[in-house]
Amino acid sequence: MRQLIGFLMVGLLATATHVAVAVTLVAKAGRSAVFANGAAFCIATAVSYGLNSWLTFQRPFTRRTLRRFGAVSIAGLGLSMLISGTAQWFGLHYLVGIALVATGVPPLTFLAHRSWTYHG
Repeated sequence: MRQLIGFLMVGLLATATHVAVAVTLVAKAGRSAVFANGAAFCIATAVSYGLNSWLTFQRPFTRRTLRRFGAVSIAGLGLSMLISGTAQWFGLHYLVGIALVATGVPPLTFLAHRSWTYHG
């Protein structure tokens, strides 16, 4: 349970980081939303990897865990896009898609990290 709570707290911080970076790049640096969100995703993923390695799973930083963390993060991104795209295709309000992503993707990525990224 401690790991799950830590994972959720790190997720909230990573989300706040993503929002702060994206807003700053668009509003202050005049960058496109696409560029800003891409950069924000990379920075938030780095924050998430560092804090989850150190606090949540208490594992050392290694190339292996970094590669695996990146793979799970990209899979989570793809799943998020698939879920929100499917919700849009069905004509659902965009907030329904966001709710499905927010409630479905974190538990799956937590399980993937616990059983694969940081396992062994």
